Amino acid sequence: MELDFVEYQDKMLKCLQLQDEINKRINKKWTKERTEEDFFRAIWLETAELMEELPWKWWKRVETDYDNLQIEVVDIFHFLLSLILLKHYKVDKKDLYRDYVDIAISLFFYGLENSKKLSINELIVKTETLIKQALSGNDMGLILTFAEIVNTVFEDFNQMYLLYIGKNMLNHIRQEHGYNTGTYQKVINGLEDNKYLTQIIKQVKDEKALRREIRKAFKELLT
Repeated sequence: MELDFVEYQDKMLKCLQLQDEINKRINKKWTKERTEEDFFRAIWLETAELMEELPWKWWKRVETDYDNLQIEVVDIFHFLLSLILLKHYKVDKKDLYRDYVDIAISLFFYGLENSKKLSINELIVKTETLIKQALSGNDMGLILTFAEIVNTVFEDFNQMYLLYIGKNMLNHIRQEHGYNTGTYQKVINGLEDNKYLTQIIKQVKDEKALRREIRKAFKELLT
């Protein structure tokens, strides 16, 4: 299905707003205390976790769990959004690239529209490329490579968007229940909270229903 740019742009701006809010909840001074290097580091480390979900180990059988792949990709997306926001906040207003957010959103759209589904071996190589780009601080290349990975792991951008909304809500719930102090338990009734999240997402059709069902489910699970 063809991606409508206006709808896509609205959703990306919403993701950026939500990411800013959760970052400020964790640290109100995050734009002053965090650096681009912090987020590049977080991206390559999260991408390494994505790699561990892929069958690159030729000496043993590895079953690819696409639910786990999707969660890992959305975790990377959180830090990519944060990087875009930080570069936007810190750029000099007289700079030619003062509209960095617009550039990043348009570049990501271009990547989504002009990349193909990757084979599993190509996905492994692209995941490694993403790590290299994060290590070298290549933000433009990183955005394009990430778009290729998103196109392969998800049916479309909207599926990733819905999972991002759900994971953003889960991050708020984690903060409410002591994630930053170490008292939150990610494993609930023998199942990691991410798994509960993916189960809920598979049962809903829209963002409004997702928000309602997540709040309901985790209220029951955590009380």
